[in-house]
Amino acid sequence: MHVNLLVGMPGSGKSGYAKSLTGYTLLNRDAMGGSVPDLIPKMVDAIKAGQNVCLDNTNPMIQHRQPFIKAAKDAGADVTITWFNTSAEDCQINVLFRMLERYGKLFFDEEQLKEVNKKDPNMMPPHVLFRFKKILEAPTENEGCPVNIVPFVRKYPSDFVNKALLLDYDGTLRETENGKWPTEPGQIDIKPNRMRTIHKYEKKGYKLLGVSNQSAIAKGELTEAQAIDCFEHTNKFLGHNIEYKFCKHQSAPISCYCRKPQSGFGVYFIWKHKLNPAECIMVGDQTSDKTFATRLGFQYVDQEEFFA
Repeated sequence: MHVNLLVGMPGSGKSGYAKSLTGYTLLNRDAMGGSVPDLIPKMVDAIKAGQNVCLDNTNPMIQHRQPFIKAAKDAGADVTITWFNTSAEDCQINVLFRMLERYGKLFFDEEQLKEVNKKDPNMMPPHVLFRFKKILEAPTENEGCPVNIVPFVRKYPSDFVNKALLLDYDGTLRETENGKWPTEPGQIDIKPNRMRTIHKYEKKGYKLLGVSNQSAIAKGELTEAQAIDCFEHTNKFLGHNIEYKFCKHQSAPISCYCRKPQSGFGVYFIWKHKLNPAECIMVGDQTSDKTFATRLGFQYVDQEEFFA
């Protein structure tokens, strides 16, 4: 008999792999209830009944895995660890696409996400992924069994062929006297060469999309209505109808999927417009803009270079 112990972060691809296996009894705490250790006697019973077993859980630490490995070997089974070394950033993107597939939308409000998570454990808040990243111990053969590594490769549907120019707003398209964000249209100054350059890319078939962090809303320094009014007037001053999304949540601790460098708005636009990330350009002025682009597979260009 054989036991396949899956190891990886939430959203790393374990469950899809497990469902593709034939000739295995699948054991998963989320589906069966109880605690992860409660699966050990179920695994032993299956082995004694002549069944191969796949343990589809995160199994992040050596101390979590060892009781399963020992019990399986004691029951006469061979054990293999299948290691999904998908990065935390790719896991986040996987979770977001899964959210769109199941619910047709992304939950950006923390309380909404918590409620969904109660019913659907696979829809976890971002802090869950951060926590797993900290505690995850990569398996090695020193644990007493071979390790099969499953590398992650992202694949998009064949009709995701469109291209987009994604733009940050504050410090990239516009600036204000206070050096931060505008609270009214009269404070907006469009930076040089923006209209002409954006028009050039629009003529080439690029969709115009905006992605902005507006944590001043959470701080009470800006209302959501003021932010929208300033975005609309920025578009008007530019002469382009840029489709924009903005995060209104706090800057720390990160509690949402929409604040750059989190990938939420990028995934939303890829899904909605069937974008090919390799054909998309992100233009910004902050490290968070560059990290956002890198995670999603967009080309990044600093605003000074792009609008030179």
